[in-house]
This record gives sequence, structure tokens and C-alpha cells, in this order.
Amino acid sequence: MADELDCGVTKPSRRSDVFSDLIKKNDYNGVYRKKKAEIQRILKNYTIMDAKTRKALQDFGFRIEEDGKHYRLTFFGDDRYNTTVAKTPSDARAGKNIAHYIVREF
Repeated sequence: MADELDCGVTKPSRRSDVFSDLIKKNDYNGVYRKKKAEIQRILKNYTIMDAKTRKALQDFGFRIEEDGKHYRLTFFGDDRYNTTVAKTPSDARAGKNIAHYIVREF
């Protein structure tokens, strides 16, 4: 995470100091990798929103709403972090693509 801080924040700056302090004071080690692996596991073979997938996504923090031919996934009820998922995707890689998008954006 410190490497990512080096790439995205100008040093020396107040922003750099605040981010560095936040990183030092919080135990973040491995959280990103664990969450990434979990969302990839959940959506790896996504073809339909069965009860198991729905429960796993809800446990992960998503609110799931039906919206016509799609499901709308909202992360922790924050409308800034949402995406849509086809109810019956035609692409065999749909789940992997959705997982990649979620990891990158959320």
C-alpha cells in the first residue's frame, strides 16, 4: 500500500503526511488481497443469481435489487458504488469481468 501511496501522492505534502499516518495507524495488511480473492471466488462461475451467490454477495456487503433484465448491486448501501449484473449473462467470462470491475472501482 505504501508503494501505491508513492505513485499517487505528491511528496512532501500535507496529503502525503495524512495518508502515511492513516496507513501506519490501521492494520490493513492483507485486507485488499483477501477481499479481492473473496469477490473473485463468489463471481468466478456466475451464470445466475442463485441463493448461494446472493447470500455470499450480501454477506460481502452488497444490496441486491432487481431491475428488469439486470440486478443492481450497491456496495454497503452507498449509491456511489454500484454496478449492474445481467440476470442471464451470455458471456462465459461475465462473472470474472464483474469481479474485475468491482475490485478496480470499489
